Amino acid sequence: MSGVSVALGGGGSRGLAHIGALQVLEEEGIEIHSVSGISAGAIAGARWCMDPDAAVLALRAIEVMSSPEFRNIRLGGMMLAAASDEDNGPFQAIRSLLRRGLHLANLARRPGVIEEGVLEQLIDILVGVGDFKDCRVPFQVVALDLLEARMVTIKSGSLAEAVCASSAIPGVFGAVEREGMLLCDAGAVSSVPVVAARAASPDSVVLAIDPSRRLLPRKEIDTGMESLQRIATITRNWLTEVELEEADIVVRPRVGQRTWVDMSNLSSIVEAGRDAMKQALPQLHEAIVAHQ
Repeated sequence: MSGVSVALGGGGSRGLAHIGALQVLEEEGIEIHSVSGISAGAIAGARWCMDPDAAVLALRAIEVMSSPEFRNIRLGGMMLAAASDEDNGPFQAIRSLLRRGLHLANLARRPGVIEEGVLEQLIDILVGVGDFKDCRVPFQVVALDLLEARMVTIKSGSLAEAVCASSAIPGVFGAVEREGMLLCDAGAVSSVPVVAARAASPDSVVLAIDPSRRLLPRKEIDTGMESLQRIATITRNWLTEVELEEADIVVRPRVGQRTWVDMSNLSSIVEAGRDAMKQALPQLHEAIVAHQ
């Protein structure tokens, strides 16, 4: 039976939808040849590929993300930037932090507005210790190299380091130095790694899971900062849609307008992933048969 190459997109807490989708694939007995992840997709993918049991992983993830230890770290970092705004992304994140008393001077004298070590603490809790060679399902992480202006696929070494690189929002967290590269979250270019998934398993069905929010119309834009923020969001969404056209199947969990820092009712995000994957099963089975 032909299998699938899964591309897991970014989306903060909405990345829990990936676990629900993977659980349905397990239940259906669909063989997963490889997993590629960006940002939240890299976190979910790393955990699942090391121990591919999505039902157990969902319970553990919700427990961890609801724990005082995780919440306390959140309170020291960017994931606490209130995301009540319609748009989200680096501009919105930085603006939210500035409203909370962080000064722009912080960004002028250090790699990110958030102090070093916060992102590493978060990833340590969410991913833990492990290496790519520990993955039971082939796994890769996609990040953006700021120096060479190119997308980079990481397939070896420390999982935590790779996931940190893929989750380092430019200007918010410092970029990660690795093998002469300066790596950060590729979500500003494209938030779902379809191209990497295709390259990882050319003969497989490429299944893209996109937990991003839909970009809604705005009634008005009052400031230059809002214009820059809106343009950045439109660009990211447009580039992501272009890459998604290369996937065989695109699954979009119905996460509504939940922001990427919303930690309420986490089980509903997992269920959104399950529901969306179940609805896509007929199309997926047809694609798998066509690839045989």
